[in-house]
Amino acid sequence: MNRPATSLELKPRILYEVAKAAWDGALAERREDICRLVCEEFGDRVTRHRVANQIRVAMGLPPHELDSTVGEADADALMGLMSGPFIVNDPTACKQCPEAGACCGPDCPLQALSKEPGGGLQLDQSKCLGEGHCLASCSFGGLQEKSQFVPLIELLREQTGPVYASVAPAFSGQFGKDVTPGKLRSALLALGFSDMVETALYADLITMKEAFEFDEHVREAGDFLITSCCCPVWIKLIEGRYSELSAHISPSVSPMIASGRVIKTLEPQAKVVFIGPCIAKKTEATLPDLAGAIDFVLTFQELAAIFQATGIDPAGQPDEENAVASRAGRIYARAGGVSEAVAETLARILPKRAGALQPLKVDGIPACQKVLEQAKTGALEANFIEGMACLGGCVGGPGRIVGVEQSTEAVNGYGAAAAAATPVENPQVYQLLTRLGLEMSAALLTTESPAGLVLARRIQKP
Repeated sequence: MNRPATSLELKPRILYEVAKAAWDGALAERREDICRLVCEEFGDRVTRHRVANQIRVAMGLPPHELDSTVGEADADALMGLMSGPFIVNDPTACKQCPEAGACCGPDCPLQALSKEPGGGLQLDQSKCLGEGHCLASCSFGGLQEKSQFVPLIELLREQTGPVYASVAPAFSGQFGKDVTPGKLRSALLALGFSDMVETALYADLITMKEAFEFDEHVREAGDFLITSCCCPVWIKLIEGRYSELSAHISPSVSPMIASGRVIKTLEPQAKVVFIGPCIAKKTEATLPDLAGAIDFVLTFQELAAIFQATGIDPAGQPDEENAVASRAGRIYARAGGVSEAVAETLARILPKRAGALQPLKVDGIPACQKVLEQAKTGALEANFIEGMACLGGCVGGPGRIVGVEQSTEAVNGYGAAAAAATPVENPQVYQLLTRLGLEMSAALLTTESPAGLVLARRIQKP
């Protein structure tokens, strides 16, 4: 008896075919052929409706009720004008699943998932924070994330202006042990990117900003700063469910947003693509107060599909690294990295204040909720709270390729290889600030100066 085809079998196959057709400039003509070929390949283990909807989601389109990949209002999404939600559900897939009710369950820590009486999985978008680990719990495509690589591929093919890849520090180890940062950079250049930049460099800027913010805001017993601006789920969780704590959130953008804003300040015509393990970054890039900094978001899984479709093997590329980040910026990728980076930076720029820092790191949504409940009642002694929605930090994001333990080890090695320990010793930080006409000072980085505005966001407060 044939076993059911899982989403892990279908998804990479469909991502590959869609990416290849898009790269050839023939997606519109081929998408129905892709649906037919995949259906033939998997035989009676899939239905045409299920395959058609997975192709649509890979193209950045929502599922629909038809057996065709074509629907109404597709043009905007295919031009890159898509918006959230990026995690979508297809209840009809549940009705076709031979193990419906046996292999999945509404175990979302935010209670965003439920089941209809007939077994269909429902997703409450008002409760969902877009974290995305639920995708792995559904083996039949009832839950999926929309991709953005179709309009990105078109952008790379057109070559009408500079396109930069801002790559999250969690990339280390994701594409194989032989793929160095320099080889990944060469592979991205081969795809048509103008250059690869380390998002970790912009984490360096945020680290300095948060060190100064700690000095400014944490002065007395009971004062505390909530950090991990790099995790959009953590920030959204506080703003939505613990809004009384929002005044304590560091008003810094994430390193992802900082990279886009800085690059576009220096090159207004540039496009910026963020590449990382986090699905929630797709939603973050479209938030009203942050929109425009990042044009597209890819996960490591999606980038791997593009490499495969284009025949580019990162392991075989020249090793031409352009290292710019410090160890502090690079270790943002794993749990505890933000706290460690700020502590070491504070010790260098404000040594008399370093002893006042009492950090607390927490990862995983249930643990984050527990700590926030304690913060509400004043039961925490910590004054610097770092939260990450994914277990292990960003290295545990659902768009990763390798396991958390392996990725954490690789990130630590990537950090250790940095020429500078913190942004204070990183000459690249000063060069970047000079190009922006700025200085490294509390007055410029934490106020509504040009520098402060580039690196700041307005937190939703009650």
